[in-house]
Amino acid sequence: MTGTKPKVLLLAPIPPFPPTNGGLLRIFSLVQALRDEFDFTLLTFTHTDEERRFKDAAKLLALESIFSEVHSVPKDTIVDRADAAPALPRVALDWFSPAMADAVMRLSPAHDIFHAEFLQAAFYVRYSRSPVSFLTEHDLGHLSLFNSYFREWTGLRRFREIGQWLKLRAYHAKVCGEYSRVVTLTEFDREKLAARVPAERLVLCKTGTNLARFPFRKPEAKHLKAPLIYVGHYPHFPNEDAALWLWREIFPLLSAKDPDIRLILAGSQPTPPIEALSGAEGRVTVTGEVPDIYDFLSASGVFAAPVRLGFGIKGKVLEAFSAGVPVVCTSVVAKGITEAVPGVHLLVADSPAAFAAAVTRLRNDFPLYEAMALAARKLVEEHYSWAVLSRVLAGAYNDALREARP
Repeated sequence: MTGTKPKVLLLAPIPPFPPTNGGLLRIFSLVQALRDEFDFTLLTFTHTDEERRFKDAAKLLALESIFSEVHSVPKDTIVDRADAAPALPRVALDWFSPAMADAVMRLSPAHDIFHAEFLQAAFYVRYSRSPVSFLTEHDLGHLSLFNSYFREWTGLRRFREIGQWLKLRAYHAKVCGEYSRVVTLTEFDREKLAARVPAERLVLCKTGTNLARFPFRKPEAKHLKAPLIYVGHYPHFPNEDAALWLWREIFPLLSAKDPDIRLILAGSQPTPPIEALSGAEGRVTVTGEVPDIYDFLSASGVFAAPVRLGFGIKGKVLEAFSAGVPVVCTSVVAKGITEAVPGVHLLVADSPAAFAAAVTRLRNDFPLYEAMALAARKLVEEHYSWAVLSRVLAGAYNDALREARP
């Protein structure tokens, strides 16, 4: 090992800045919390076309404040051919770059830990020469053909993808076995992976929230009639699906009872179907990426999270908890926050009618509204601050390093 602090080579498919979605926010927050104990080097892809090249250069410059070194590989080095790496499923092949493989081989010998973020980049461990390797599994939705987060695996189209799905499952089982540790974000995910990865190599390190960035907003009666809000990174298909389901199936039921109700769809990179909702019937605001999402959260009434696809923990819900905005969500969301008790910290509903009824209940019951806001804030303070969660990852790093020593 080199230097006074263990060195970590962290491979992320895209630069984790600005941290505008849950996955990038997690990477940024954990590195920021642990940089005094570990030396982090970032390895990532960047665009080469003129417009996005300058944006990516600015991102990397900003990341130099928390990473000791920043290295990038042009994204156009990705080889978009099925014969380039025939053993890889399409989701991984879409990120296969011989130049990135070379970069991993070149940089990893000087690092104690190779840490890959997201399944898409997991296969790069095969080029690592670091003695310890970590993989973070952000969402196990890819393991389920019927609850997948891939847009292509919805409706009847999923049956055309069975071959890819089987190939992905086989790849996943194999590549997870090549890591010293696999990090999961929820207990549910850890239980699912236990059939594929020995329990001693699984690390439960939940996603957290920045309590200072999302200060508690004291609930007031005026918040009952404030707009409904949903936050998402919309190229991630479960977010687009949730927002469209909210508007098409749930919102009409709400507006039938309250013609003045409004909806905010906040978050980064709205897809064309989401953009098309902007101004719909004078009731929908699509914000796009904003400098500070807290401004919109603190002005909202109820956080609606009707996510139907994927697994994992939803950082956006933790942010709402922290800010004191009561949450109505599906069981898919609630399952990721095991400490949350329905009726105490959030309301859970899985059909449009039940979801609308839960939102209406909150908007007409201020004592419940206030009690849920207070309970949810206390929950994130006790279980989901980055200061607490970063200790879990630090402990896992140190344990794996001790095992790897001769």
